[in-house]
Amino acid sequence: MPTNQHHNESPAYSALRAATKVLIEEYVASNPKSAEAFAAAKASGIAGGTNRASIFHEPFPLTFVNAKHATAVTADGQQLTDFLGNYTAGLFGFSPEPVKAAVVEAMENGHALGGAPNLLEAAVAREFTKRFPSIDLVRFSNTGTEANSYAIHTARAVTGRNKIVMYDGAYHGAWIHGGKAAGPLDTPYEKITVPYGNAQLIADAIAANADEIAAVIIEPVSISPLVYLKQVSPKPYLQKIRQACDEAGCALIFDEVMTSRLAPGGAQELLGVTPDLTTFGKYFGGGLPFGGFGGKRAWMERHDPKHPNTINSGGTFNQNAICLAAVQAVFKHLWSEEQCQRHNARATEFKNAINELARAYNAPCKAYGTGSLLTLIWQQQSVTDEQYAADTLTHNLNLVAKRCVFQCTELFWFYMLQRHDLLAGSPKLNYLTLPTTLHDSDYEKFLRGMEMFFQTYANDLQLLHNETKGSAQLTPEEQELIALRTTPYPQSREA
Repeated sequence: MPTNQHHNESPAYSALRAATKVLIEEYVASNPKSAEAFAAAKASGIAGGTNRASIFHEPFPLTFVNAKHATAVTADGQQLTDFLGNYTAGLFGFSPEPVKAAVVEAMENGHALGGAPNLLEAAVAREFTKRFPSIDLVRFSNTGTEANSYAIHTARAVTGRNKIVMYDGAYHGAWIHGGKAAGPLDTPYEKITVPYGNAQLIADAIAANADEIAAVIIEPVSISPLVYLKQVSPKPYLQKIRQACDEAGCALIFDEVMTSRLAPGGAQELLGVTPDLTTFGKYFGGGLPFGGFGGKRAWMERHDPKHPNTINSGGTFNQNAICLAAVQAVFKHLWSEEQCQRHNARATEFKNAINELARAYNAPCKAYGTGSLLTLIWQQQSVTDEQYAADTLTHNLNLVAKRCVFQCTELFWFYMLQRHDLLAGSPKLNYLTLPTTLHDSDYEKFLRGMEMFFQTYANDLQLLHNETKGSAQLTPEEQELIALRTTPYPQSREA
């Protein structure tokens, strides 16, 4: 494929960028109504044309006008099979019928706004305390971001300390990031950011700051500032962090807003490591806003208004009957323990099929993740060490920090969209949070499209293969990209 290679561009990047440009031109020509809708949104006064920065991409995002099950219809009439699942919020597809029926019933009963206790609160709370052994007491919120904020502040209130430990590059909601990922809108927690992958280093950081740390908040999965991974961390690694928190007297918070879908009792059930506080959200609402946090009584009892040192927490919509009716319907009809296990097992089969296909074509691609949370990484070098699962305390994430890796992500997304009517994550990240509404035929359609991608871009992928084998020395490009995204450790500490 001919390319116009720019100065200092690698052959793989130039080739992949040129191929992507062709598909983007088709995308623009195919989606004039989405372009008009985005322009109208900006003209209406919406800053940047969207209320959600994560869904924006160049040249403009698609606009959906209708959707059902796992199929979304764009403003220009294209019917897309959804493998993105709204970043886990769409686990049960678009507008699941049991949720719609429950919401209508709640509206007809006059409980639209709350303002008083309702019978749904206890029913939903029992589901969480039953499924999550770490949760004695629970509180609800409207989003996972709020849930993480509540959990962090609960730990601060109980311990009387202020500092929070989190991973470099961590994301715990709209205003809670770790390291250089933090922006000007971040809540100014006093943070100690630590790199993922060395449990002893993290334990030492906790011990060195034990008198100041209120909580360690982590997702129980692999964290990298360069790309999103949801591969569960090794059990001994998390046990070491658990022990360090116990010795320091601070809370261990598991952010399970996404990972709670991996087992009936969340990733903590898979790993057998119990946090003090757990947060959840997104998909439990079946498409409606919902979040929550809970934990052991010693950490949660201060939320009781009758407690002498009550935190006095709450929110106007934290127990609104419409969203709680949706959550109850999810537990009752859509997410039994058996349904959860079956869906994640099917997703594992899909991951294995992707990797078998990539091996058959010697393509520099592999699906990583656990259960129904998968990420496609476009490099030849393995991201995780072969002994990753058995390694006790230290392991590396071997991500190749080159633009060609991320350019292939964009090319794959536009190709699957334009050629096969598939929503394969986003142009920024091929993150597949698989909905339960996908059928075997949908998985087969994805694999056929992926095989054709390998065939169509075989020469370009060979260049990518050659440039991402990995080496002991980082190129200047890799050093620059890593420096932009990672925070040196140890950080200078506030007085």
